Amino acid sequence: MPTFAGVNSNPAKMTYSSEEFERLWIRYKIEGMPHGISIQTYCSNNGVPYNLFDKWYRDTRHRIVPVQIDGAPSKEQPAEKAAAEKTEVSAGQPLRIMVDIRISNGLHIQQRGLSFQDLNRLVSNLEVLC
Repeated sequence: MPTFAGVNSNPAKMTYSSEEFERLWIRYKIEGMPHGISIQTYCSNNGVPYNLFDKWYRDTRHRIVPVQIDGAPSKEQPAEKAAAEKTEVSAGQPLRIMVDIRISNGLHIQQRGLSFQDLNRLVSNLEVLC
């Protein structure tokens, strides 16, 4: 396996950019993970101190990712039209929502049978945690 390029030749004083860690992570997922190699071993084999990689991973993987919801009413859409669409959807059976969120730190949140108001409240509570 090729060694991971750093700035200095002394491993104790090497500095790594976020892009280098990102490339290492991608290479690990392609080369190491399928063969059952731990990330600690992969870092060691590539001359990267695991503690530096781990800090980069924890710092960069907790970002909030923007999401776009198809069919959500826009801010310009009149309230009456949104209410009419909501009535059409709920004319048969009430709309129930299931949410399953898995976070890289192992946290797993699963809620079933939510109404729109319940979902709104869940998202508000999750925003406080971020």
